[in-house]
Amino acid sequence: MDDLEKDKEALSWLIRAWDDYTGNFPLLLPVLLTQAALSGGSFYLIGRYHSLPAALPYMFFVLTPVAAGLNLVYIKIARQSGARFLDLFSAFPIYHRALAVSLGLGFMTMGGALLLIVPGIIIYLTFCFSEYAVVDRRTGVKESFELSAKLTEGWKSRLFIIFTLIMLVNVLVPDIYVVTGGLKNPSASLDLKPWTVAASVLKTLVFLPWLSLVMARAYNFLLLAPRAEPAPAEDRVD
Repeated sequence: MDDLEKDKEALSWLIRAWDDYTGNFPLLLPVLLTQAALSGGSFYLIGRYHSLPAALPYMFFVLTPVAAGLNLVYIKIARQSGARFLDLFSAFPIYHRALAVSLGLGFMTMGGALLLIVPGIIIYLTFCFSEYAVVDRRTGVKESFELSAKLTEGWKSRLFIIFTLIMLVNVLVPDIYVVTGGLKNPSASLDLKPWTVAASVLKTLVFLPWLSLVMARAYNFLLLAPRAEPAPAEDRVD
């Protein structure tokens, strides 16, 4: 595909993902509410014990598999392959691989970002579909990263636009859960101002699910997209 065709395809992900969202909202609503309720558990633990480490086991062994399962819900919706509510919990049988992939992606991205922001973004865009492959294809840790690198080759600039939109939503739109106090003595509280509640609802139930479906559309497309084979080397004359 040339650059213009790639741009048109990436634009179609945004449009079709909105159709996926609106057409599957009755399924997505209980999934998203359950995921949001489970996420609140980590803030409860931080608030109760005033400690971030107190919430880490819950985040690693509950929220990480749930996040992977949510990816599978999005993938199946975009693929029109019969997504179910129980898919939200489908990563628990492989939680060790899902956790390893999530931590590996996080550490590599953080390491690149500490050097310079750009390397961290490139690393993330290269391996972002590892978290999809591990739950969708049940690949191993290494195979998940290898498949993601293969899928994203030649598409990082288009994925960067989606990544930027997701980051803007996460940074600019507030949450009702607020953690203050720093690492030494954190505390958790609820911000229930009407603006915050309304913005958080839109963020949780509209913007992020739609953009996640865009990423799922991209993943499904790139899995099936034909790839140019390397040109055969010319026979050498001895």
